[in-house]
Amino acid sequence: MRKDVSVEMYSIAVLLSAGVVLLLVGALAGYLYGVDSTPAKTSTATSTTTVSVSLDAYGQVANSFANHMLFISSRNASAIERQYEANATVTWSGKNNAGGLAGFYNGTKDIFLLMNASFVGRGGSFALGNVTHSLVATSDDSAIVNSSFAFLGQNDLFPGNFNGTVSAQDSYVYSAANGGWLISQVMWNFLSFNARGPLVITG
Repeated sequence: MRKDVSVEMYSIAVLLSAGVVLLLVGALAGYLYGVDSTPAKTSTATSTTTVSVSLDAYGQVANSFANHMLFISSRNASAIERQYEANATVTWSGKNNAGGLAGFYNGTKDIFLLMNASFVGRGGSFALGNVTHSLVATSDDSAIVNSSFAFLGQNDLFPGNFNGTVSAQDSYVYSAANGGWLISQVMWNFLSFNARGPLVITG
């Protein structure tokens, strides 16, 4: 009987030792698994940062476009000019020959003249309305905004009111030198243009 008890005690001791070893192996595996999972957390943080940059660019372009519409509505030709690259282009086309102003304007000097001396700048009154826009393409350094709007006013050079609607596309590029977004190209397609009397650029 004593011999059997000793065998049983020995077996129990072996089992307990094996259990301790298994617990140590399990703890070590858990530690190693925790270390190996760290790269997954780092990868997730990197993805979040990338999304934040894109959202920030979207917001900056949207804000620049909103200011552009505000400057046009307030007929601030100098502020409008500063929103363009030096070699930017503007194209006007559409109904009634875009009020006699259909054409291709190259560079900020021509764009300033267009905004300052046309019906936009010379009207006795001028306003924009029903502005809608969508940012249809964006990257780290370029974006395109499609928009539509209505305009109306009264010409102080020639008698008569004028109004119309425009479908537009503005192309933006990021300028590291200026630390912001500038317009590289604008296209206005006049879907309608109604006026009494000629509306032309004058000196």
